[in-house]
Amino acid sequence: MNKTLLATLILALAVSVNAQEEKIFITGFEDTEELTGTWSWTGGAFDSFVDYPMEPSLPIEGEAVLVVIYDNAGSEWQHARLDFAIPPVDISGMREIHMSVYYTEDSTGDMQIRLDLPNGNILGIVTVPSVGEWHELVWKIDRKTSVADFMSELNYVEGFINPTPGDAAGEVWIDNVYAYRPADIPAEIEEILVYDFEEVDPETNAPVGWTLVGEDGYMPEMMGDWSEPSQGSDAMVMYAWSGSLENLKTTNALEAFDRWSEALEIQFDARLSESIPGGWMQSRISLHSGIGENEETVVEDSLKEIRYDEAVDYWKTLLWEVDMTNHIPNIEDPNGWLEIHIHTNQDASAEGSPIFIDNFRVTVPKTTPVDDWSLF
Repeated sequence: MNKTLLATLILALAVSVNAQEEKIFITGFEDTEELTGTWSWTGGAFDSFVDYPMEPSLPIEGEAVLVVIYDNAGSEWQHARLDFAIPPVDISGMREIHMSVYYTEDSTGDMQIRLDLPNGNILGIVTVPSVGEWHELVWKIDRKTSVADFMSELNYVEGFINPTPGDAAGEVWIDNVYAYRPADIPAEIEEILVYDFEEVDPETNAPVGWTLVGEDGYMPEMMGDWSEPSQGSDAMVMYAWSGSLENLKTTNALEAFDRWSEALEIQFDARLSESIPGGWMQSRISLHSGIGENEETVVEDSLKEIRYDEAVDYWKTLLWEVDMTNHIPNIEDPNGWLEIHIHTNQDASAEGSPIFIDNFRVTVPKTTPVDDWSLF
């Protein structure tokens, strides 16, 4: 066999070794009250109870379902919490939460459920395509959240049922909740530091490689002596502004890193200088790419929000899994460009509050240098 071809095959095997899939059943709501407790999804304008529906809409698993009757009562965001009526469940290492749902035919509003894990770990919003039939919903869990301490003793989840519109009302059945780890999780990865925020741009006084999105808001700055950095000797400061905002962006991320087409995750560390006014702070990122000034080539991906208002006395890592497939034609073009945008979302009373950002990394598959292989 040709040595080059053999090396390519070995490389392909080296970066695609996967673990076996794993499934951990959480509940089908069959657990009796005498042995455990009462299952209920409480909070907001909800009423919930375990029921045993008959045909034509039999449960997915067992005989019972959790019925949640929702009425948003004029508010677009009705928060709720599902406390487990069973002992805590160890789902360490799992990368997905699955849940089957059935919206009855008279349900109104956006058929959406946002699921949150403890400690502000927002898994995102999943949309149900239709009423009157069962759908299995899937929420992704990032690599670092999957091994957090609370994952070994998970005893509740939080979320929002039908965020919009404010007068939405209806009934949803929930069944067959389980955690899952797919088989296609890369076995070996490496984190590469892309932005260390150690150098200032003399023309803008912002950290090199970063600038404001649009004309409104606050220009990013160097942190200086304001706080201890997450790594190195400095960090970046961005400022909250007027509720939800597309705040900062990279000037051109292709100049800072040359393996974007392989990216699996984007992550950075964040913290606050003090408790945030209004009590909550969330950020998400979005990916933007294109070729020159041709607007027809522009691709945009918006990722989930992550909450970090508790990160006052410590740095919290915010991590997003990314799929660069749709961006590859743009970033591989000689005239291509790529921008990473950071969005902030908080109460309007927090305008001007500083947020520290440091240690911006990109995760890629780990490869073995060809020089280290013995070819026969």
